Amino acid sequence: MKAKSFQRVSSLEEAYKLMKESPRNKIVAGGLWLKKGNAEADILIDLSLLGLDKIEDKKDYVEVGAMVSQRQFEQSKLVPEMAREAVKSIMGPAFRNVATIGGSVFGKFGFSDVITGLLGYKVELVFYPEATLSLLDYVKKPGFYDGILTHIRIYKEDLKGFFKKVGITALDYPIINVAVTFGKEYRIVVGSRPLVASRCEKTEAYLNDGGKDFEKVAQMAIEELKFGDSISTKADYKKQLALTYVRRGLEEVSK
Repeated sequence: MKAKSFQRVSSLEEAYKLMKESPRNKIVAGGLWLKKGNAEADILIDLSLLGLDKIEDKKDYVEVGAMVSQRQFEQSKLVPEMAREAVKSIMGPAFRNVATIGGSVFGKFGFSDVITGLLGYKVELVFYPEATLSLLDYVKKPGFYDGILTHIRIYKEDLKGFFKKVGITALDYPIINVAVTFGKEYRIVVGSRPLVASRCEKTEAYLNDGGKDFEKVAQMAIEELKFGDSISTKADYKKQLALTYVRRGLEEVSK
């Protein structure tokens, strides 16, 4: 990405005003994915002075600032274990020290291990000015929310979790990623299809109504979702991987 200027703001109000002045003014988080793109910007708006790099216990939920690095996230004992496991699978520590949780979520990247892991929990996104959306609703809606993502709320639940990323090497983008959680209900998430991660809500309803044939459930899950070819992998192979790891995930969290 090429930019004409870089501005480190002192308030969310200032950042939002700059963002609304022109569609060519962009919020920058870790900046790693912006660097890979060919887009141009007039002003890159940096939020690093706004105290959005904290993880806090808020009684009913854990609140993660949008500027928290992936490395901070994976090392925090406040964050649920399966969500931390999902982030540990991303590139290497040097990358995770720079990439932010907020940038990973807001970008709705199809390959995102972060989103796949978080969709296994009840998660809300907090935007400036005053708006709160569930992560599930955010990924379903096309485009991006017209605001600044400030915090991610992960609600506390007593869950068992399973996460699996399949890649050619540990440093590659995922071929497929799968998350399964179980507490009061089952949740099944499949990402990198290569579309943004999705919950298998129809399949979950069958499970939560008493269905226990996990082979059948896994088949239902892949039939519920759309799969496509990526540069390295055909859709049919992604489906077979998803089928295998959804079943294994269900078996694991049901023990």
